[in-house]
Amino acid sequence: MSYKDILVIADDAKSAPVRLDVAAVMAAAHGAHLVALHVHERPYLPAELGQTFPAAMVDWQESMMREHAKNAKTAVEAAQRRGGCAFEWREIDGEAMSTTLLHSRYADLVVSSQGRAADEGYDDYITEELIMGSGRPTLVVPSYGKFPTVGERVLVAWNRTREAARAVHDALPILSKATAVRIMEINPDRGDTHVAGADIALHLARHGVKAEAGSTSAEDIKAGDVLLSRAADLGADLIVMGAYGHSRLREYTFSGMTLHILRHMTVPVLMSH
Repeated sequence: MSYKDILVIADDAKSAPVRLDVAAVMAAAHGAHLVALHVHERPYLPAELGQTFPAAMVDWQESMMREHAKNAKTAVEAAQRRGGCAFEWREIDGEAMSTTLLHSRYADLVVSSQGRAADEGYDDYITEELIMGSGRPTLVVPSYGKFPTVGERVLVAWNRTREAARAVHDALPILSKATAVRIMEINPDRGDTHVAGADIALHLARHGVKAEAGSTSAEDIKAGDVLLSRAADLGADLIVMGAYGHSRLREYTFSGMTLHILRHMTVPVLMSH
């Protein structure tokens, strides 16, 4: 099992170079075809203005969109030179989110950025909608930093949920190549006699993945901070986790794990829903 098609969002946000470089690293590691998708949206025409909308405004919007596309393609070409990895440039006219979701379903892995909280100019909702609606694992890249390796030392956040199981399965191509895999369960059921993470470690072993299992308690600190701290301790270059085990409204209301990681990640995170 391996990734054959990787799709990366191509735009001219500040986070684009980091995201493109990580996509190139992943494509090289897995021998995958790499697609840089840029969606060229039609000019926005407020319906209430009707025929009174100035033609000059439409021309200005078109000009700005062409400029964004030009800058995005320049960023892709620069990433090609840095990484020595060929991108397929795919520029599509359409509504941004629905078009991106459609094309993501033709890929094994989607690469996006963490969002506006760390980088003005990149919409949070794009990453969230990809996680929730693409049906594919989404590799979320921090907006800043350098990540020359991704997936050599992996920390798996395990909590026995459907989303976590999906993420582990989606990450198998990475886990099978990793030099070190650590499974961590935060706040496991104290009444459970099983060793935390042991069952999923055994499952991975049958796939040829050697993983260490363990657990930790987080009573006075957010579970997301515990996960990020553990990743730093282990020198992990990737976190694998399920996303939005609760509704997104509840995540936002109660500062759930997914939202916390999306806001504070320090290494790339593979998320599945």
